[in-house]
Amino acid sequence: MQEKLFLLTSKQVARRLTEVFDFVWPTATAIWNLRWQVAGFVSASPDATDSDLTGRFNAGSGIRGANLRRACIESSWEDQQQEFARFLLFEFCALYEAWCEGALNELALSPKLSKDLQFPTTIKNGVATKGVRHAVNSISTTNSPAMVGAIYPAITQNKKNSPQHIEQLLICYRYFKEARNSLVHAGGGTSPNFVSAEYAYHQLTPAQLGVKEIPAFNGHAAGSRVTLSLRGIVGFGEIVLRLVSTLDVEITKTVSAEQAFLRRWKASHGNSPIQVSADPSLCKDRIKRLVRKLGFPTPVVTPQFETWLRQHQCIV
Repeated sequence: MQEKLFLLTSKQVARRLTEVFDFVWPTATAIWNLRWQVAGFVSASPDATDSDLTGRFNAGSGIRGANLRRACIESSWEDQQQEFARFLLFEFCALYEAWCEGALNELALSPKLSKDLQFPTTIKNGVATKGVRHAVNSISTTNSPAMVGAIYPAITQNKKNSPQHIEQLLICYRYFKEARNSLVHAGGGTSPNFVSAEYAYHQLTPAQLGVKEIPAFNGHAAGSRVTLSLRGIVGFGEIVLRLVSTLDVEITKTVSAEQAFLRRWKASHGNSPIQVSADPSLCKDRIKRLVRKLGFPTPVVTPQFETWLRQHQCIV
């Protein structure tokens, strides 16, 4: 999937999300099993000390300071799932924020658009004045025929690309982001922004998000404390991946992406133009290999793209 992404920032975020997905359930399963093992040991040896538990379960791990009695017996499994979910929620929100900033930096665009990329579109008098569509329109003031013809066709095949669901994906993102904000800034209480975001999210269907299952959430009354669903937070990670993939595709068509492509070409292949064959078939094959070396999927080598590469002293 990472091969069908344009920006290096997108590839980094997708790689990190994949690492987290691979980590989540095996780790949760391991914690569940540890709880049973510690409980069984204490049941068989009621007088076991904390040192006994450490010697039995921590020996050789290099881990210090683990209070297994408190973690596995005095704390409930539900409490531990909440903690695990919090870690993941903070990670996923931070990853998307990092993508927004990193993408704009890679495109040499104003960082002011980062906030717009984190909100659904606000329409005023028929014009997108805030939010994701405003940001995309600002980035896409001019499209690049070279990128549209050569790179975009492959990038758009990314299975996570969900352009028809982008507004709903951001409604979902806002719910989880406001949950994170309430946990960090409101002492875990339900802030007004959180209540509003939950109401909007509650209206969505799986079809509107383009997923089989809406990331689970716990309904809250005003003034209650925010609680999380571990399954729902893992589902939120998939939402972040879809947001990154969809916006990456949108960006690929732009003149800003064209300039990012040229910077990557020069960084990888140097400033001198590369000699290609006069034979049209061999020339196309050479260009495909050179582009793939930059981390892009195989391009469609149109006459326009070849001419563009020559104009920018990439090939000769």
